[in-house]
Amino acid sequence: MITAIIVDDEIININNLRALLNRHCKAIEVTGSAMNAAAARKAIMQLKPDVVFLDIEMPDENGFDLLRSIKEIDFEVVFVTAYDAYGIMAVKFSALDYLLKPINIEELKITVSKIEESVNSKNQHQRLGNLLHLLDQQQPDAYQKIALPTQKETFFVPVKEIIRCESSNNYTTFFLTNGSEHLISKPLYEYEELLSPYGFIRCHQSHLVNRIHVTSMLNEDAGYLILQDTAKKIPISKQRKSLVKSLLRM
Repeated sequence: MITAIIVDDEIININNLRALLNRHCKAIEVTGSAMNAAAARKAIMQLKPDVVFLDIEMPDENGFDLLRSIKEIDFEVVFVTAYDAYGIMAVKFSALDYLLKPINIEELKITVSKIEESVNSKNQHQRLGNLLHLLDQQQPDAYQKIALPTQKETFFVPVKEIIRCESSNNYTTFFLTNGSEHLISKPLYEYEELLSPYGFIRCHQSHLVNRIHVTSMLNEDAGYLILQDTAKKIPISKQRKSLVKSLLRM
């Protein structure tokens, strides 16, 4: 049984999540709850949970402040928030789990399933450290590394070293400048959302490329992108050709 604490400043949210976990996620036992960061610190020290479902927005100290105040984080964290903006980009870059309120039951089940697989993972501390580092940076270029959680370990990869991403069903393969490849169990559209602000172009349903590694575009068929240090031609879909040319300023 995986033990859990729920931290939220509204009792109705605590009760709702507790009920959902009791009803749909039998592997989770909720052993405690807290309505502010101070109470959460005490509960974590006393109960030593395997996972903390943590509200981001709380008065006085928010969820991120709580994590900063804990010297050794030896539990999983699932962020819970009604806000799809504050801190969520950093959470995604760090490959951490989060749930948006109101909580979707299927999303909750998926998250709990992932917790069951990773509850003893050593990567959690690294990912939380990466998250807090990103949040502490005010510059737009702070997001220089992205966490890529493979089946065996999590890699923290500089964004500029990603040549391209290729999808296969709900998996995405990352191709890096050092020749390595990383298969991630997340769909391509999630990484398109994260990486588009950093010069990545969705040229095809199955392909996302880093603009800095594009050397030329072939006009045969609907078009192909040629990438630096690779002979592989990346197809451009007819529907995306005008957008690709615009983004490449051609």
